[in-house]
Amino acid sequence: MKLVDPSGKEVTSKENKEANELEGQLNKNIEKLLEPILNKIKLSGGQVPQQQLMQLSSAAHQMLFNRMVYNLAVKIGVKDISELLGEDDVEELQTSLSNQLQIVDQSAQQSEENEEN
Repeated sequence: MKLVDPSGKEVTSKENKEANELEGQLNKNIEKLLEPILNKIKLSGGQVPQQQLMQLSSAAHQMLFNRMVYNLAVKIGVKDISELLGEDDVEELQTSLSNQLQIVDQSAQQSEENEEN
């Protein structure tokens, strides 16, 4: 979680006890959200690949964060999403997301999978 001071400078959780506490609370809620899923996996006797567990954790984090933002927006009376998110925001995030994308050659991926098997 990122917090900023009034001048817009980021305050890390190491520097801010309140931010550290909020991160701890969020992590407890993520654990609570994931607990039934993890119990189901344990009871089934199956295993889930580490990558999928990381995806589940990331999805839980995103779901809770989205709900927090939604609840906050409703609480302060936001009627239109444009009050919170502008075209510049979308374009900036689009660039950031595009920079994270890694395209894999299908034929190279299939030959790697065949080598593993």
